[in-house]
Formats: sequence, C-alpha cells, structure tokens
Amino acid sequence: MAYIRSLSNGNFRADVRYKGIIKNKTFPSKSLAQDWAEQFESNIELISNLKTPQLLRLSEHEIDEMGGETLFKQLGIDLFSLRHAAKLDAIHALSKKDLLQLSAHDIERMGGVELFVEAGKRIRYKTFRMVCEEYLQRWNKKDYQGQMQRVNYHIMTDIDIFDIREHIDQMVDEGKRTVTINRTKAVLSSIYKFALSRGYVDANIIRNVIVDNDSKQRARVLSEDERHRLLDACAKSHWNKLYLLVLMAMTTGARKGELMHLRWCDVDFKTHTAILSDTKNGTSRELHFAPVVITELKRFQEIGTGLLFPSESLPLQPMDFRKAWSNALKTANISDKDEFNEDGSLKREKFTFHCLRHGFCSALSDAGKEINQIAQLAGHKSLQTTLRYLHQGREQKRRIVDELAHEFRL
Repeated sequence: MAYIRSLSNGNFRADVRYKGIIKNKTFPSKSLAQDWAEQFESNIELISNLKTPQLLRLSEHEIDEMGGETLFKQLGIDLFSLRHAAKLDAIHALSKKDLLQLSAHDIERMGGVELFVEAGKRIRYKTFRMVCEEYLQRWNKKDYQGQMQRVNYHIMTDIDIFDIREHIDQMVDEGKRTVTINRTKAVLSSIYKFALSRGYVDANIIRNVIVDNDSKQRARVLSEDERHRLLDACAKSHWNKLYLLVLMAMTTGARKGELMHLRWCDVDFKTHTAILSDTKNGTSRELHFAPVVITELKRFQEIGTGLLFPSESLPLQPMDFRKAWSNALKTANISDKDEFNEDGSLKREKFTFHCLRHGFCSALSDAGKEINQIAQLAGHKSLQTTLRYLHQGREQKRRIVDELAHEFRL
C-alpha cells in the first residue's frame, strides 16, 4: 500500500510497499504523489497478471510506461530470457568443445555475447564490460565505472595497447593527475589479469603501459566561509539528498563509494552509527553520525535493504550525482578546475568530492586529535596514508614552536 508524507521543505513523498516492491518518490504536491503511487501499484498488479504471450507482445515503449525492465525483474519476470528462449536453448546445447571453436561471426549469428553470458557460457569473445561484471561478481572488487567507458562494448581480444595508450593520453589531455591515471591503470591491469586467468585474452597488455610517477597529493581544504556556501548550495540542489550526502562526507570522512553503497539496514538510529561492510581496504568500519546528520537522515528514513542514495531511474544502483555536485560548486563559487597564476604556477587546486575526506582528516588534526584516532575514523590501514591527508596551518606551527621554546625556558 502507499503512504504519503509531507516533508519539511514543502514537498510530499510517496512510499509504496506492494507485493515485495519498495519504492519512493518526492513531488511538489500531495495530489501528484498520490497519482504516482496509485499508478505504480496499478502497474505492479498489471504486470503480475500478464501471461507469456502478452509479455512477448509488449513494445519497449509499453515496458517503459509500466515501470521499465527493472520492475519486471523485481517481480520475477525476465523479459530478455523470454524473448530469446529458442536461441538460449541452442546455446545451452553446445558442448565445451563447440564453444571453443566458435568465431566472433558465429557468436553474433547466434544472438551475440550477451546471450552467451545470460546462458552462463564462457567464451573468448566477451566485451570489456562483460568481463568487468564477471570480475566484480566473482571477486567483489571495486566498481570499474568510468575507468574505460570508450571501449566498454569492444571485444576484449580486439583491444590492443594502442587503444590503452590513447585512453591514457586522453586522461592526460583532460588534466587528470598522474596518481589518478595510475589508479586507473591498476584497475585495468587487475581486470586483464582476471581475463587472462579465464582464457579470455592471451596477455595482460596493461603491464606494458608506462605512466610517469607523481607523488604530489591534492591538499585542497575549504575555508569556513566556503564550507557554509557549499552546504547552502547543496540544500538548494534539484537532488534533495545532496545536502545529506555532503554533510555525511564532511562529518564522517567516508569515501564517496562507501556512502553511495550504504543501505538503510546498515544504519542504527539508536546508536547514531552505521556499518560499512564493503570498504576500499576490504575491512568493515563503523561510522559515527553527528546529531545534525541523524536529523537529516530521519527526513528520508526507510525500512528495508534499499540504498540511502539510489538512482531515481535504477533504484538498485547508486545515484549519479555528478551534475548536482557540479552545479552546487558553481553556485557556491568554488572552482572544480585548477586555477593558475599569470606565470603558469598553480594558484589554487580544484575542489573534488574526495577533498571533503581530506578536510575531515585535516580538521581532526587541527583539533589536536592523535594520528591513530584519525586513521581509525578514516579507515586507513597505514598511518603513512593518514599522514598524506594531514597538514599543519601556520598558526598551529607557530604555537608548537612557542610551546617548545617555553618548555626549554627560552
């Protein structure tokens, strides 16, 4: 059934829980929220009662109008398998020897790579995206999204070192830092190493790509005025959860990926904490929320295993908030590009979402917290990693020197 609640910002939120499906959406009026909820429940009822012949006759437009393929899958209906049942049966009938002898033309003739993956058959002619998805599912590695979008749908055996080099050069031209490029290279190398072990490629071509080393670390920290301007801009964002996300990043130091994969079942409102079960270093960590964060969380509180920050169109995936973040920075007059002096020297570094984490660690350092405490809150395995985030301000350095002189009675 649907539940309509009013929000403090004047909007209305519709929460639907029907036949195991949980979904919510925010609207400027109660009537719009009620209409959407009724239509969504009606779509669920309609889809549940469709027979196979009716499902096969649905057009793409009709499927989108009824909630998209995601809703069908949530109701246990795999439209892809229904449409390609005959071809899938033919693929299932192939032996391992038959699969090894298939050419790229044979695979396309039988329905394409996606059908073979759907059938659970291993073939050499997999696309980069397909191998990445298998890699993530098998090893629970970090998301590769954005690492190599240009060749996502290329057959892996068709990608050569020139494609990789061109991709790296493009990142350099876009002004990406060497440390960022090296991280990208590391992810790609891991994927190719996996593909090599599965027989999808003959060599790890990433190992032959050289990137110059760069030890410089980004040290952009917001001033108090900039911080308030950014939070005000986030509160006015078209995405109503940007303020909550940025507030959580500022006050917990959590990584973007950790926050975007948080689920409501991970949050404990009694203890004001949340458990991060999937972190960058592979260990779980507890986040502690300030009262202002808890207050904001309660505005959107849900029951279940849904994401805190789900995509509006694909609720099982995290929200892509890049546009909302960019607009907020622009509104707050905070540059998302490096600023240079007339002589070409760097005047001010661009501000990225990850800089919020740096600001968290720096604020704890400025408040006199021990480095091991900062490392624990930030989730660093090594204290050396924590040291990269810390800086001492001029006044703090002067105070340390004055205290030392006093200790020496000078």
